[in-house]
Amino acid sequence: MKIKGRTVEEVVADLRPIDDTFFNKLIEQREFCQELLQVILRKNDLKVAKVTPQKNLRNIRAKSVVLDVLCTDTKNKYYNVEVQRADNDNHQKRVRYNGSNIDTYITEKGIDYKDLPDVCVIYISEFDVFKKGKTIYRVRRIIEETGDVVDNGFYEVYVNAKVDDKSDIAELMKILKSSEIPNNKKFPNICRAIKNFKEEKRRDIMCKLVDDYAKEYAKEYAENLITVILELRKGITEEELISRGYEKSTIDNAKIALG
Repeated sequence: MKIKGRTVEEVVADLRPIDDTFFNKLIEQREFCQELLQVILRKNDLKVAKVTPQKNLRNIRAKSVVLDVLCTDTKNKYYNVEVQRADNDNHQKRVRYNGSNIDTYITEKGIDYKDLPDVCVIYISEFDVFKKGKTIYRVRRIIEETGDVVDNGFYEVYVNAKVDDKSDIAELMKILKSSEIPNNKKFPNICRAIKNFKEEKRRDIMCKLVDDYAKEYAKEYAENLITVILELRKGITEEELISRGYEKSTIDNAKIALG
């Protein structure tokens, strides 16, 4: 199957670790996930006990979420790592909502609040969320009247691949946003995982994944196009369709189909 005139193998070669399809496979590897957390959190002794990629937190009465990855360390602390390429959301509120859903998921009925596990959400983006020229932002709660930091066990860490502050974290971000096979001794497990998927060992897995994704995307696009055509026939405006989340290119193609 070809994707926009390119073979699946060519698409795989151009994939970057920060791309959703690739990241979701890489993060399945415990060693990759552990080294990623160790570098970002500056905790070389952090040991990951369990990794659950694409964790679906169902919420019967509210919006459900699918986390890129939810993992725990050997001290029963939870980590949610999210990768975001597009600057088209309220990122802080997304982190807040993810955190609240994680708390609900991990909290057993009747638990004392003192026993609630710590949760850390790490938000990796291609853009600078706060636009302050930093590679990493560690958010803490403070008392306004005294300036004292107070700890409730929930931590937010925002990392971006746009700002290069010459730190190890920025060096890692360069690897994540590159399609090249890395060879950096500072991050042996991360480099090994990327190389395995880019070369022969697991390349067939990535090719199949990309092929399946392309087929699913084509199916979803066709369904959206039909829906938009029908909605336009009903007199629904372009502005309303965009507010519902339909892409302008899909709407334009629907208008062409309608003549």
